Amino acid sequence: MADASAVIGGDTGIARLAVAHGTRSIALSVPVAPSRWGPPPDPRHRALRYGPEGDPHGRRPGPALLRVTVEDVLGAVGELPGAPRP
Repeated sequence: MADASAVIGGDTGIARLAVAHGTRSIALSVPVAPSRWGPPPDPRHRALRYGPEGDPHGRRPGPALLRVTVEDVLGAVGELPGAPRP
């Protein structure tokens, strides 16, 4: 984790470990608003989220999570400080 270029994952323990190590991160912050559980305000960390809050204990992915695309994630990684430029 500490040696990773960036971490991409749900807004769970893995995202919090990335923040603790100072590793750049993209947190898929659904179904709860990033202001409640997302990464701290820091340019090295970004939360992706679309749509209203949902059930964090739901049995199926919520529609807000399903709206996040691979292109969204890759674009967000490219905007992090220190990201490789094409």
